Amino acid sequence: MLLAVIPFGAPITIFGKKINLYLANPSIGILFILGFATIGSYGTILGGWSSGNKYGYMGGLRASAMIISYELSMAFAVISIIMLTGSFSLVDMVAAQHSVWNIVREPVAFLVFFISGIAELNRIPFDMPEAESELCSGYNIEYSSMKFSLFFLAEYTHMFVFAALVTTLFLGGWYGPILPGVVWFFIKTFIIIFLCIWIRATVPRLRYDKVMKLEWKFLLPVALANVIATGVVMALWV
Repeated sequence: MLLAVIPFGAPITIFGKKINLYLANPSIGILFILGFATIGSYGTILGGWSSGNKYGYMGGLRASAMIISYELSMAFAVISIIMLTGSFSLVDMVAAQHSVWNIVREPVAFLVFFISGIAELNRIPFDMPEAESELCSGYNIEYSSMKFSLFFLAEYTHMFVFAALVTTLFLGGWYGPILPGVVWFFIKTFIIIFLCIWIRATVPRLRYDKVMKLEWKFLLPVALANVIATGVVMALWV
């Protein structure tokens, strides 16, 4: 559902027929993404609750608290991009970056969105719902074999969607020299995936209270200040 609205490249013409490299372009594309991404988190929460294990239940509670918290800063980072673009459509957001990428115009929003996205993916250093050293693997402690693999298949699918969304919002989407647009899109997407895997292998896990303080005392105020600063700059620029 999430991949349906992500534009993988500029429209191409085959045998005189224009073909769009996306399934749909709703006028509220970014809201569609944020809404369905939230629904995906219910798997972690309900998986921990329904396992009947106290460690799993605690992992599910941690997941609900953390996901709800970090979605706020992620949403405010997206608001600054919506302000610059003047549209909720992902295709319009890419088109607005034909000369300058949003990572140049909104570096603070990029950092907030990237850090919040890592937390939403439950990946180190934010894998509090799992936290093997504290919760004996957390929400998925009672799941093995195919059930375990489905949880992590969902996580890595979500990571691909997150990387594609970062590419769309901040890295110019399909724009790039020489190579076809769709090739540039996947190059940028896999660079973001590489960074996610690299961070998991490099950074140690944070303590749970520090994870929540990072959101409520740092990321959220910074995201709010960035939205205000973006509005002021746009007002003065006009």
